Amino acid sequence: MPPMSTERAPEDSRRPDELLLDQLTEQLDRTRRLLTGSPEAAAEAALARAGAEHEADARIAAQLSFREPLAEPERFPEAHRVVMGALEVLDREGSRNPRVPNFGPLTAIAEAGVEFVAEYIVQSYAGSIAGRLRDLYTRREARSIPGSPERRMLAGARVEITRIATGMGGRNPVAPLLLVGGAAVPLLASLSQWMGAVDVTSPPVLWTGVAVLFVLFFALSWVLLRGAAVARRRSRLIMQQPLAALWETIGHAGEPPKDDAATFATFAILLTAAVWIVLPAAVAALLVWT
Repeated sequence: MPPMSTERAPEDSRRPDELLLDQLTEQLDRTRRLLTGSPEAAAEAALARAGAEHEADARIAAQLSFREPLAEPERFPEAHRVVMGALEVLDREGSRNPRVPNFGPLTAIAEAGVEFVAEYIVQSYAGSIAGRLRDLYTRREARSIPGSPERRMLAGARVEITRIATGMGGRNPVAPLLLVGGAAVPLLASLSQWMGAVDVTSPPVLWTGVAVLFVLFFALSWVLLRGAAVARRRSRLIMQQPLAALWETIGHAGEPPKDDAATFATFAILLTAAVWIVLPAAVAALLVWT
């Protein structure tokens, strides 16, 4: 039977019989000590308790204890080359020719919109990978012993990824969303001018405007969601395993970069909510007002 642990329970853990009032009383007592006793000691104790994160502390301690620049130096060059090849494939195939349903004469337009969104996400992802590797290699090179094989490997890899990162600048995922919104503004302005010249209280005019807005928002949300899905699937297919292998050879480097597909999917969901919730509510309010 293993010996019973003598470690104290984490200071921020709450006993089953401890009430919220007990914690409040203890906090007030710390405040009193801060005001009447040694301010520095009381402040340090309060900061230690308020900022206690035992899981994060253990993770940080493990990373600080890792002194080698590479966990698997003999496998690092191979893993680095695999990621470089995967980045090339991602740049070439990450968004090309996405599959879309048959919309008749609008199929080409739908495919172009989906490919535009997917390409933007993929290129932004490639730029974030290149930038992250450049910074990681630079820091690990600085940790290496001068003249060691690890330092030479990391220096060569850093030079290579720096050249690649120059042509893969990370991109702001908000930009295409603003572009989509900007493209919709002239259309909405034209609709408002047209509706200003006609009787908007007329049921045919009102329902025509609702139908146009419904189609517009639905199409935009579909393009964003489809493009994000294509980018996420291909990014994972191409980069997930190579990055995981490289991170394993480097060791204690956190998590590999992730793409921005979730941001685009969230925006698409908001547009869908506008179609199914906000737009009908606005129409109902307008009908009541008129």
